[in-house]
Amino acid sequence: MPHNSRATAAVAIAAAAALGTTLLLNTIAPSSQPISTAAKDIYTWDCELPEYKPKAITLTCADGGIYLDEIIWTTWSKTGATGTGAFYENLCEPSCAEGEQVSAPVKITLTDLSLRKGKNYLRTLDISTQDGKDFPWGKTNGLQWDVMEFAEMMSED
Repeated sequence: MPHNSRATAAVAIAAAAALGTTLLLNTIAPSSQPISTAAKDIYTWDCELPEYKPKAITLTCADGGIYLDEIIWTTWSKTGATGTGAFYENLCEPSCAEGEQVSAPVKITLTDLSLRKGKNYLRTLDISTQDGKDFPWGKTNGLQWDVMEFAEMMSED
């Protein structure tokens, strides 16, 4: 039977393409177990540190001037988390070193489950005053923060 170089080349190209696709898919979505979305396997961020049900979350990681503390979580799952705590802010008047630190009781929610390096994280933090009014020092009620953004910036990949 004569050797058909075109057929051999076509088979080789098809095999290489199939192998390349398999390697690419395994790089993007390895064939290991799926990532768990059980509550115990859901995290969030405190600056660049992954945390499970943190008691505090720093929003301004460079100076620590705005943060949440005394957090009590009432729900924690893949669909989000809710809790209460205290919001603290350094007003930085006349300077941050001499600024008054103010606080108010707040409601907290975390949403937007996001996969990062094999773990699930809640990345969007919403903060509102418990009484629904503006903060006592004049800051408008309702603040949203991407707590994963700083971790992504600090990562070397």
